[in-house]
Amino acid sequence: MRSLVALLLLAGAALAQVSFVTAADAMRPSLVSIITDRIAPVADTAGSAGIQSQELGSGFVLDTLGHILTCDHVVAGYDDLTVKFSDGGTYGGSEVTVVGQDPITDLAVIRVMAARRFAPAELGNSDELEVGQPVMAMGSPFGLEGTATAGIVSALSRWGLAKSTGPDFQDFIQTDALINPGNSGGPLVDVQGRVVGVSSFVRTLRSGPTGIGFATPVNLARSVASQLIAHRQVIRGLLGISTQPITEEIRLALGLPTRTGVLVSSVDADRPGARAGLLPGDAILTLDGKVVPDVRWFQSEVAARSPGTRVALGLVRKGQRKSVTATLGMWTVSTQSGPGGVVPKHWLGLVVRNIGATEVRPGVSEYGVVVVEVEGGTGADAGLRPGDIIAEINLAPVRGAADFERIQRIMRGTQRPLLLRVFRGSQAFYTTVQP
Repeated sequence: MRSLVALLLLAGAALAQVSFVTAADAMRPSLVSIITDRIAPVADTAGSAGIQSQELGSGFVLDTLGHILTCDHVVAGYDDLTVKFSDGGTYGGSEVTVVGQDPITDLAVIRVMAARRFAPAELGNSDELEVGQPVMAMGSPFGLEGTATAGIVSALSRWGLAKSTGPDFQDFIQTDALINPGNSGGPLVDVQGRVVGVSSFVRTLRSGPTGIGFATPVNLARSVASQLIAHRQVIRGLLGISTQPITEEIRLALGLPTRTGVLVSSVDADRPGARAGLLPGDAILTLDGKVVPDVRWFQSEVAARSPGTRVALGLVRKGQRKSVTATLGMWTVSTQSGPGGVVPKHWLGLVVRNIGATEVRPGVSEYGVVVVEVEGGTGADAGLRPGDIIAEINLAPVRGAADFERIQRIMRGTQRPLLLRVFRGSQAFYTTVQP
């Protein structure tokens, strides 16, 4: 019996190996490496041309016209892009353009203009994925073009991760197929050679790889890509409110019958939610007559509606049931594209921005930079989160992104840990980060 089981396992392993070989061969003509040149301006240096850096990413061909899907963070703030194909074809300069970007899902479409027909990848159906299904991540980790790493689908519908830069439209595929720097934008492929996801980021620790990578489902990526090609942006409905889950404790405090619905935590002034009369503390239970199961569903449903659409919200306010009608606005996203664009900062594994006027609170957070992404690295190891405000580094005030960039240059090469003063909500604390 043991011999039979062993033979079956060996046969299965051999079949998977053959399938991966076939899948890799099918994917290779569509797979590309993307080299991004960026020039960061140097503050207080007259006549300086700036500091040039090169970053690597991956992508895959969507159609015969040369549209290529990749990650937004691969091309954001580019000064020049170079695209390399597995057949040796290399294109750059005016031959490569950014068609559209969507930082919310970390996706972008670029196009190679050349007198040739391109081989598009076959797209699968990510809704049919199952935990335990074998998959392969392909791309250019550390510049090693055409690399394939095999694994399985470890989990589905991961969300609430420290990655998004706006409303939580996350629905990540988790995989143990190794994803490393340079894989971003590359395809996650099933054994039939069909793209089922777009490699986005990996959860790392200072001690080394964790085998926990995340990819955007191809069904979401397909929808985003089609809008970027058609409109150069993704058109989403906007209420202008922030929501959070209704925990058991919140349910009891508000006297709600169930935990379904979302709690309004803030309302932006002069936005559709405010104009409709929504208030912090409202518990939204229904959207257009449908029960709201959770935050992710609510945000996705609102975003899927066109600007100008009227939506009916059923809510509970201070124990009283109410109905509110709101006319959706348009969610606009500022992208960091184009030659000479703003360069996203990845020092300490962080992306930061200037503190907004509404975030300034006298005696609490009067200056600093806001963390908008934690992409692994030492910042993640130190426990930093999106929304944290970094007010000081080594007891020196950080008065904006320019200050943050200046300190980065000064601290380049240092081995001593940095002391950060961080505001999280109304609480301040110190933490150390290895540069």
